[in-house]
Amino acid sequence: MNSLADLIAGAVIALLSGMGVGSAGLLVVWLTLTSSVPQATAQALNLYFFMFSSAASLPVHLRRRKIFWTAAGLMIVTGAVGAVAGSALSAHVDPTVLRRLFGGMLVFCGSASLLSALSPLLRKMKLKKQKNNG
Repeated sequence: MNSLADLIAGAVIALLSGMGVGSAGLLVVWLTLTSSVPQATAQALNLYFFMFSSAASLPVHLRRRKIFWTAAGLMIVTGAVGAVAGSALSAHVDPTVLRRLFGGMLVFCGSASLLSALSPLLRKMKLKKQKNNG
């Protein structure tokens, strides 16, 4: 793939990540579809990318005291257990199945996020319609 396109995609994904958009899926999708990177490698690169983007935002969150330490600790422990279990399981599952499961998870999470974001707007529109009709 064109290195300029890769650079632009990386910058856009980094910008979205800095704004809090779940860019993990975007990076994996970009790497697997445009650069023919195997999914396992793309996911490893994504983790590397995530480490640096998270480390860059950590001082801001620490300064603003926006970290809920109990929740963070629980997520760290359960995330580590899940990562080890997932890694062990992935060694025994066909990569095509993993790719489809990952795609399904992205569609599900994206749909849930979209519905969550649209819900207040739809509620407001419904109330406005009821007000105009009643």
